[in-house]
Amino acid sequence: MQNIRERESLQSLIEVLNTRNKELRLLYETSKFFSTTLDINELYDKLFDVLRNIVDMQDMFVARYDEPNRKIKYIYLRSVLEEKNIDVSGIPEIPLAPEGKGILSEAIRKNDTVVVDDYQKRLQNSSVKYHVTNEGDLSEQDMGKEYIIETAMIVPIKLNGKILGFITLMSKNKNEFDESNLHWIETVVNQAAIANKNAILFSEVVEDAKQKKNLEWELKKASGERESLRSEAAGRVRENMKTISSLLQFQSDYIREPVYLEYFKMAKTRAHTLGLIQEKLYSLDSVNEINFESFLGSLIPNLYNEFEVDSVRVSTYINVKDVNLPMEKAITCSLIINELVSNALLHSFPNKKKGNITIDMHEEEKGKYYLAVRDNGMGVISARGKPHSFSMVLVGMHVKNMGGTFEVDRKNGTKVTIRFK
Repeated sequence: MQNIRERESLQSLIEVLNTRNKELRLLYETSKFFSTTLDINELYDKLFDVLRNIVDMQDMFVARYDEPNRKIKYIYLRSVLEEKNIDVSGIPEIPLAPEGKGILSEAIRKNDTVVVDDYQKRLQNSSVKYHVTNEGDLSEQDMGKEYIIETAMIVPIKLNGKILGFITLMSKNKNEFDESNLHWIETVVNQAAIANKNAILFSEVVEDAKQKKNLEWELKKASGERESLRSEAAGRVRENMKTISSLLQFQSDYIREPVYLEYFKMAKTRAHTLGLIQEKLYSLDSVNEINFESFLGSLIPNLYNEFEVDSVRVSTYINVKDVNLPMEKAITCSLIINELVSNALLHSFPNKKKGNITIDMHEEEKGKYYLAVRDNGMGVISARGKPHSFSMVLVGMHVKNMGGTFEVDRKNGTKVTIRFK
C-alpha cells in the first residue's frame, strides 16, 4: 500500500515537473524566435500562439501608450474567430480615461498587471469600448458572438521601467487568470517588449542610417536583458526544486522507519536532479542536441554528495563518447541513470564495502542507442531485505516513454541494459 501511495505521489510530482519543463521549453523557444524577428505582426502573432498554450483565451489586444500626450493607440488585435490579425487602423487614439472609467487607464495608473474577473460589469463603466464580432471584425456596438468575455488580464509592456503599451488578454472562462499563470504571462510579455523595442530600433535605422551605432548599443543591451530573463526562469525552476527538496527533508525528520526514510531521501534526490537538469539546459547555447557525457559530469558528483558516499571507496566510470541526444531523450536518460546510480550507491556496497559503478553508452546504429549501468556490489536490495523494485518501475516507465527496452542481470552485481531509438 505504501509503495502504491509513494508511486502515486511521485507520478504526480513527475507530471507537475513535466508541465514546468514544457513551459520552460516553450519560454526558451519563444525567446529564440523573438530574437530573430523584426516584424511587429509576426512578433505578436507568435505571442498570441504562445499565450494560447498557457491559458484558454479568445482575444488579444495590443495598445501603445503615448505618455507625453496621455493617449492610447490600438496597434494589434487577434481573435480565435480569425486566422490572422484584424485591421485596427480605423480605431482612433483614445485619451486616458478619468479615474475609475477605463480598464486600460486603471492599469496605466497602477503601472502593474491588472486582472479583471468581472469584465462585463467593468465594461459598462468604460467611456470608450470596442467589440469583436463573430466575423472577427470590430464594432462599436456589441453585435453578439458565440462567446462572452468573462475575464481579462492587462499586462504592461515595459522596458527599463518605462511603459511602452499594454497587452490585453480576454477569456470566456471565469477566473482564467491567476497566480499559477501570471508570472509566465508576464515573463513572455517582457520578452515581447524587448523584441518590440528591437523592431522599432531597426525601423529607425532603416529610415536614418546615422543611428546605426546607437542601434547596436541598444540591441546589445536588449540581448543582455533577454539573457537575464532566461537566467531568471532557470533560477525559478531551481528554487522550486529546492523548495520541494526542503519539504521532503522536513517531512522525513518526523519519520523513524528506515524504509520510509529511504523513500523520502530518494524522492528528494529526484527533485534535486530535475533541478540540476534544468539548470544545465539553460547553460547551453543550443538544446537541439546535447552532449550527454558533459551532462553526466554534473549529475554523478551530486549523487555522491547526497548519499555521502566516498568516491574513493566506490568509483564511477563513465564510458560515453560522442553521444549527442535530443533534449527530451537527454532528460529521460538522466532520470534513468539517476535512479540506477542512486540505488547502487544506497544498497550495493553496504558496510563500507569497496566497488565500482560503470556507465556505458554509445550509438549502435544511426539513431539507435545502447545504455548500460552496472555495479559489482551485492545487488540492489531495499531496507526490507528484498530486491528494490520501485526504482525499476520508474526506470521501466521512462524506457517505455522512449519506446525502448530494458533487461536486468543480477549475476556478479547488477547490470541494467537499455536500448532505445
